Amino acid sequence: MHVSIILLTLIGSVLCQEQPMDYYDMEYEEQYAQASSQFVNQNECPPCHLEDCASPANCPAGVVLDQCQCCQICARSEGQLCDPLESSNKYGVCGENMECRASKDNPQSEQNICICQIDKMVCGSDHVTYSTICALNEESMRRGTPDKYNPQLSIEYWGPCKEAPVIISPPSDSYGALGANLTLDCEARGFPAPVITWQFVSVKGETISLPSDDQSVAIQMRGGPEPMMVTGWAQIMSLDPTYIGTYHCIASNDQGQVYAMASVGVYKNDL
Repeated sequence: MHVSIILLTLIGSVLCQEQPMDYYDMEYEEQYAQASSQFVNQNECPPCHLEDCASPANCPAGVVLDQCQCCQICARSEGQLCDPLESSNKYGVCGENMECRASKDNPQSEQNICICQIDKMVCGSDHVTYSTICALNEESMRRGTPDKYNPQLSIEYWGPCKEAPVIISPPSDSYGALGANLTLDCEARGFPAPVITWQFVSVKGETISLPSDDQSVAIQMRGGPEPMMVTGWAQIMSLDPTYIGTYHCIASNDQGQVYAMASVGVYKNDL
């Protein structure tokens, strides 16, 4: 009987260890599988003595009952490997409001992960956008018991938080040969999704909104690569000295405006 209790405690303590979603220690898997298989092979569980159960700690996805429906153990978090059937008992069971299934990004995978049942972003009371309500709940659990210095984290509203633009990837200073093609790129994030525009300040101090009427300059913008992000490009088809100067990437939405700049130079290619 004492051996069975030790094995049960081992299962609970191992599951409560937080692991990155793509990393599982081989020794952990072998220990867990061996302990679990003994219960399955016995086809029965030992008597439940709650006083012998280890107390789970640091469980951001909450707790669930172990295979024997006796001790509480850590539930698997969003994005972690999981068991679609409780009888499998290899990785563990997902927390509340999650289901264990193949990722939509890799539907052919034989491994399942915990996925929030409601795939929708939420704005938290801390004015941070969370990818799902499950992510917000896990963050709330990590913060511990609320107090006056640690207020309760809750949903402010469904959908992303209003956010002024932020330049994620600014354009880089660039130099090109006379007649060459040169492209500047810029990524920004915000909600509503910002609009990226470009301005050129020449060495003479003239400010020009691009593309103006210059047929050799093209401006493009598209959404991505991440949610609430946009990417913009300023392309100069054929460099010449008139394009020497500073280029401003300007990201704007109804929450504000931000900009980043880069210098462009032209050199003569004598080769």
